[in-house]
Amino acid sequence: MKKASLRVICALLLCAMLPVGSIACSNNDGQQGVSPTTTASPTAGDTTPDETTDSGKDANGYVKDDLPADLKFGSTGSPETINFLTWSDVEHEEFTVENLTGETVNDAIYNRNRTVEDRLNVSLSFYGIKGNASNVSPFVQHVGNAIQAGSNEFDIIGVYSLTGASCASNGYLLNLLDLPYLNFEQPWWPERLLTEATINDKLYFASGDISANMLYMMYTCFYNKEMLENYSLPNPQELVQNNEWTYEKFFQLCEGVYVDLNGNQEKDQDDQFGYMSSGIHVDPWFYGAGNLFVEKDTDGNLIPSPTFSSEKVVNIIEFMNSKFWDTNDSINTSSVKHQNAFAEKRILFCIDRARCSIRTFANTDVQYGIVPSPKYEAAQDSYVTVMGNPFTLYCLPIGCRDPEMMAAVMECYASEGYRQVTPALFEITLKVKYSDDAVSAEMYDLIRENVTFDIGRIFSDSLIGQGDFRNALTNNQNAWASVTKVRLKQFESKLKTLQKAFE
Repeated sequence: MKKASLRVICALLLCAMLPVGSIACSNNDGQQGVSPTTTASPTAGDTTPDETTDSGKDANGYVKDDLPADLKFGSTGSPETINFLTWSDVEHEEFTVENLTGETVNDAIYNRNRTVEDRLNVSLSFYGIKGNASNVSPFVQHVGNAIQAGSNEFDIIGVYSLTGASCASNGYLLNLLDLPYLNFEQPWWPERLLTEATINDKLYFASGDISANMLYMMYTCFYNKEMLENYSLPNPQELVQNNEWTYEKFFQLCEGVYVDLNGNQEKDQDDQFGYMSSGIHVDPWFYGAGNLFVEKDTDGNLIPSPTFSSEKVVNIIEFMNSKFWDTNDSINTSSVKHQNAFAEKRILFCIDRARCSIRTFANTDVQYGIVPSPKYEAAQDSYVTVMGNPFTLYCLPIGCRDPEMMAAVMECYASEGYRQVTPALFEITLKVKYSDDAVSAEMYDLIRENVTFDIGRIFSDSLIGQGDFRNALTNNQNAWASVTKVRLKQFESKLKTLQKAFE
């Protein structure tokens, strides 16, 4: 794809170098949901406590943490070694890099680690084993075996979200709310994740700016600018700004785009469409309407969300199936082909993780814009961004040799991630290097500020519901009301079992 013009890059970087709140990097300040751009990535030296202002922010406009300036571990000339157990099959590196290379994110990770080490007089050591969706059980078993043996071979765990959830439900993790130094009111800890993941006043894992993969995994809607112009279609970014970017409008734009490219007289994944999806990538249509699988009652007990079996979800499934199966405007395939189809300029819309702009589209000449996934209807309060599962949850194992020390390291690691890694990845890499225009950069702000989390998604390996929604759209099944009627008792039972694990 073409990179942003020099003029756009310079404008964005100029805004990025100013303190947060001092200027908005667009002329759309009055538009719904669009927030100002934050600052550019500082160097490691810019974030030390003695270089801060008296406003509670550092010299670059970032909120500073409240760790004591004289908090040190180890001894003079002998830093304390902190051992991280991580998932070696992480999709994008976020833990450690060996050297400075000049690549923005690489160097930010390197500088974050050095800053944490310097501030706390520690030495960060990382050891990885496989722990992704295909390796949940072996990773959890490794953690359990180490705890049972009392080996203290690791102090902090950073792992794939569903694997971290499984460690929690197996009773292998400490309650982070019992520990000093971790301040979950700080901006590097997302409020919705913490609110939704706290069960029985216990929180066993956390994420946020501590995990670079959270930003990579935000579901984003990409659109092909050239196809949009060729078919004289309205600009989705203007629809977002005018509060008109809805499910119905999305599929109106898909009409009339189909072309039987392979000439076989059949609608298939090799043709041209307005929209193509597959498997797990239909999830934004459930969450984009504000639905959840799990909520809490007034006593804090886990319950199936009323939205799970609501008429709204029934309507969404019937609406989506009519578009996938009864028209040529869209297609839901059994294999993940939509990313390549978008790169090959064969589909108008691609809804997938933000990382596609780096991994899949970067070396192509497809011209794309960026908007949030659409919302159900204009009356809905906000757009909603669901996370892809391959982000990292950070946690502390029971039997941890010094929980207070590890809590301090986690807080410092997260706050330095907020000041160094997030600006490098979000402000510079996603919003400038891999965006075609300044408005797409604005759209990323809107996408990020509306990220949602759901216990039903994080604990989906031990619960139900998520697979049912996917299957309904994969198999053209419109019997959601009867499906949920049968599943609710099973769902309630599984939630009681999960909650019991948190007692």
